[in-house]
Amino acid sequence: MKILLLFFLFFLTSPVFSQQDSVPANISGDTLSLNEHLSDRQLKQFQRQRKRDSIRAHKKVWISVLGGPSYNPEASLGVGGAMLMTFRMNQHDPLSQRSFIPVGFNISINGTFIAAGAGTLFFNENKFRIYIKYGYRTEPANYYGIGYDQIKQAEKLKELFGKDSITFHKTNLQFFPRFVWEIRPHLYAGALLDINYSYSKDMPSWMEHSPEILAYGKRYHNIGIGGLFQYDTRDDVATPFKGIFLSAMGTLYGKYLGGNFNYEMVELEYRHFKPVFHRRSVLAWTAKTQIGLDHVPYTELPNFGNPFDLRGYPWGKYRDKSMAYGIVEYRHMFMSQEAYERGAFWSKFGAVAWVGTGTLGKTPADWNQWKLNYGVGLRIQLQPRKNFRLDIGKEPGQKWGIYMNMTEAF
Repeated sequence: MKILLLFFLFFLTSPVFSQQDSVPANISGDTLSLNEHLSDRQLKQFQRQRKRDSIRAHKKVWISVLGGPSYNPEASLGVGGAMLMTFRMNQHDPLSQRSFIPVGFNISINGTFIAAGAGTLFFNENKFRIYIKYGYRTEPANYYGIGYDQIKQAEKLKELFGKDSITFHKTNLQFFPRFVWEIRPHLYAGALLDINYSYSKDMPSWMEHSPEILAYGKRYHNIGIGGLFQYDTRDDVATPFKGIFLSAMGTLYGKYLGGNFNYEMVELEYRHFKPVFHRRSVLAWTAKTQIGLDHVPYTELPNFGNPFDLRGYPWGKYRDKSMAYGIVEYRHMFMSQEAYERGAFWSKFGAVAWVGTGTLGKTPADWNQWKLNYGVGLRIQLQPRKNFRLDIGKEPGQKWGIYMNMTEAF
């Protein structure tokens, strides 16, 4: 289980390449009427916050960094953190959302090095977007095989002979851009490219002779191309308060593209966001399925248990030719919208709680065992609508997993 115990050492928000910091803090008639009940002190605080947000909204590049020491059983003692960079692709396009590139990292004394993230670039009044998933990981990992039966066997082996009996070292590299165009209001179509590389070493002898390793080897790369359709009414991609997101995606991987194996992947996803109680509280829920076809390599099989879905499971423990999961999550930022607008300190903090379930099998017909998942989390707003998150998730009967990232899980 990937466990990240983080003690905050620094909390830094630093703009670079900024424009002039001389944006006037004018208050419109509507704003004045809204704040007639504020005291003089509160009104001055509001004016300072409004001026600060106005200045930052025009920054060419805005960088936020958070980090500190980290520890998990596989990676040992190290340093972990995350960075968020936001910017506008075109300073003369005020309708497009600010593009964002987050990167989470972890470096430890046993050779673990991780740098990964998923960002979005916005162009032409949000009518063209590039979603990018990227990452490099080299780290110790546990091998659980494929499907529930092999997972049980690996857990028994670990219990009898210790964690070294299922531990190996893996290296993964991925670059996964998706290009989407708005073809009608809220309806998008696009193309994608997926390039990934995997290398495994220091395996136990039984793992080296397992069918999955013998079939695909210890080192391989895959290249895939595909298409996708999306329906998106979210008010913000990074931190939605309301809206619906639907996605259908298909990818073809093949030797004819320069990869090592021929296989296909189909993915369907649904997300829904609804404000509840007050403007800064959101009920979010999602459902997702992935189905692999043909000869899918072990490391690329559909799986869950990462920082963006069922947080708390060991990453890659649950994998098979098909999987599905669902999550319901409540997100709450402290204090009112008015308190946030006048710059109240605690209005930049929030909390979340979620419950989820997932299943897997060779085909959807085998989805007959559903795993429970739940957790809570802390939110710290580093930039408008851009939160740092610290999530603590759990698989019943197992240890808690702690995750850190710069964007919401979904």
